[in-house]
Amino acid sequence: MPSSPVRIVEVGPRDGLQNITTQIPTPIKLELIHHLHQTGLKTIELTSLVSPRRIPQLADCRDLLQHPSIRALAHDSPGLRLPVLVPNLKGLKIAQSLDVKEIAVFVSATEGFSRANINCSVEVGLARAREVVGRAVQDGLAVRGYVSCIFSDPYDGPTPPDAVLRCVQALLQEGCYEVSLGDTLGVGSPAKVRRLLHYLTEAGGIPVGALAGHFHDTYGQAVVNIWEAYTCGVRVFDSSVAGLGGCPFAPGAKGNAATEDVVYMFQEAGVETGVDLARLVETGIWIAKQLPGGENGSRAGVALAGKTAAKSPTDSRPPLTALRWTLAIDAEGMRLFRCGGNLKIVLNRPRNGNALTAKMIAELHSLIDTASSDPAVSRLVITGTGRFFCTGMDLGKSTPVAQGKESSEAQFARLTELFEVIDRCPKVTIACLNGPAFGGGVGLAFACDLRLCTKAATVTLSEGKLGLCPATISKYVIREWGTAFAREAMLSARPVKPDQLHSLGLVAEVAENPGDLDKELDALLVRLRHVSPHASRMSKELVRLAWKHAGKDEQASGIKALFHEMMQPDGDGAHGVREFQSGRPVDWDAYTQKTKTTPEAKL
Repeated sequence: MPSSPVRIVEVGPRDGLQNITTQIPTPIKLELIHHLHQTGLKTIELTSLVSPRRIPQLADCRDLLQHPSIRALAHDSPGLRLPVLVPNLKGLKIAQSLDVKEIAVFVSATEGFSRANINCSVEVGLARAREVVGRAVQDGLAVRGYVSCIFSDPYDGPTPPDAVLRCVQALLQEGCYEVSLGDTLGVGSPAKVRRLLHYLTEAGGIPVGALAGHFHDTYGQAVVNIWEAYTCGVRVFDSSVAGLGGCPFAPGAKGNAATEDVVYMFQEAGVETGVDLARLVETGIWIAKQLPGGENGSRAGVALAGKTAAKSPTDSRPPLTALRWTLAIDAEGMRLFRCGGNLKIVLNRPRNGNALTAKMIAELHSLIDTASSDPAVSRLVITGTGRFFCTGMDLGKSTPVAQGKESSEAQFARLTELFEVIDRCPKVTIACLNGPAFGGGVGLAFACDLRLCTKAATVTLSEGKLGLCPATISKYVIREWGTAFAREAMLSARPVKPDQLHSLGLVAEVAENPGDLDKELDALLVRLRHVSPHASRMSKELVRLAWKHAGKDEQASGIKALFHEMMQPDGDGAHGVREFQSGRPVDWDAYTQKTKTTPEAKL
């Protein structure tokens, strides 16, 4: 039984949408791309830099590619390929100006389709492609090739195998790292697939590892053709979520192979794709509802969605929760992203373990202080890039350690004020530990209200190894960990593992890897939309009263004041109770945006 893993190239955002006549809003396309990324797909074809007159649906290609969320996705997702189809040198130049790292070029193996599709002969099409590939490779871009009409041309009839070989050889020789074979009309069958692949690899000497399959489902043969190509050694296949994309030469016929069907087939055969099928199914159901007609072309997707809907609530998966983050600030050492009422601060000194410089501490303090008074912000996330969450105070050559009292006083004030502004923040604060934390990084995490982490995210109060102590962070660590556990961790300076933190309730969820951590964070933020921001603020105040004034008059009077606040006739409680009585859950983010008259957002 074959078992070698495969790579799925998701072409839905480009090939799947391009023939839809009704204009799809750019935000829907952006959301589709981010949903697809959350499924684990490692190659997603974004769009095509073609003339809007030729393909009106892709007229927003530049807006999409320069959108901050796409730039952030490309920057922050190692191993993710985001190719863009370009037709000529002009398109290549635009792609480069938009910082695209991978392109795709296309040629037709047949004259009729070449003249109809790109208005030139095969020879001219190959010359154009060679020119683009050569320049792109010279400039350091990765290039993928497409050859269309590998079995038949709508104008010329059956395609000679040597015509396909000619195009494949030309693209590979010029520098394409792989060539995708396109059954544009969907007339292929397993026997045709095997014959063509044998011809290309045996007679033509093409390495099978340089080939990919792009099969259409006009006659219902796409999935079996993919399997046949797999048994012949092909390991890369193009597909489109929900089967998006019709064949323009066979009106009403199915177009691209549905990604859900392809992943389901391989999963059932024990072949690894790296794709979360359940999330993929959710994505297919979602995008189908956004498009005219609302039809989902995936057989497996529809069937699996039906099975999920039939399960009891305790068995069903939570709804798709991937959020679309927009880059708001790109400063030295950190970046700020926004998604509705959520802010995400990303420490961005991966080469230095995200250690906190004086400038970063000041920037963090300013961002959190501003967010605290911004009525448009409900939740605040702190996370990091690279291997570490935060390694604490910067101990480089400019460290304030051992520099005298004046330097010590300044650093004490900076750190104390930073942790206090996090602790006093009326918003829900979440530390998302993408990796290990040390010293002040531990304080950063445990000054927050909630924490998520990966399995690699140990936390270490390492100060003792350096002759230091966790001074400014101690009250937050001791408050959250308890005196005995905190004492042992400080004195031993040992790494505390995520499973122990989770068992003690100190982290809410432990994710396998940074990608899953993103999913856990998005899911948590979606759940928190059903909790009133004002209720969260009051709950945080109750915890603070219990910590600082347990059993004292201050606690009693504080509780009474909060009780009266929540009972106000114009407060969130009044709206929440009315919705409860009507049997409706409240989306508090939507309610706040709709009903509250607030100043313009500050961030």
